[in-house]
Amino acid sequence: MSLFFITGIAGTGKTTVWQELKSRGYEAYDVDESGLAKWQNKETGYVHPKSSVKKEQRTREFLESHSWNVSRQEVEELAVRAKDKDIFLCGAVTNEIEIRDLFKLVFALMVDNKTLKHRLLTRVGNAWGKQPHELEQTLVWQHDANEAYKKFGDFIIDSSRPINDVVNDILKVVNDEHLLSSTTLSAQT
Repeated sequence: MSLFFITGIAGTGKTTVWQELKSRGYEAYDVDESGLAKWQNKETGYVHPKSSVKKEQRTREFLESHSWNVSRQEVEELAVRAKDKDIFLCGAVTNEIEIRDLFKLVFALMVDNKTLKHRLLTRVGNAWGKQPHELEQTLVWQHDANEAYKKFGDFIIDSSRPINDVVNDILKVVNDEHLLSSTTLSAQT
């Protein structure tokens, strides 16, 4: 079994995928909802406690001096537990490059800019992207991230479709990967 990463820019549906995976009985975590990701000062290294940074504090200056990071150690602990079952980690973090090696596969959720804007401005439960500078920054990240996902060879998933279709596509790739791994192991023995 393996640890899988589902990433994408804010508004691409990571939390919805996480909820759907959980409803189907999979062990899955959302870096935002679980508290795995936290704001970290780039200069001092100070990690802000969960929920200590409010929407109004996320100014342009704050975003320039902080990263949204997940602890490698905590992801390593998930990877150890994933030896016995599939585990999914959903989220977007600044230090993604530092943890990519811990995942069997990375899925990147993508939507067009119009859908992204609509989702960010109308979603409830997450205020990210409602401030003009956050929306602007997210659209810049969308372009950069899409190029990076292609470069890394991630599985690109069009998440503008119904959630059942999105999760079914992810699980098909996971099941195909398991079949390929078991076939390779059988051929080696």
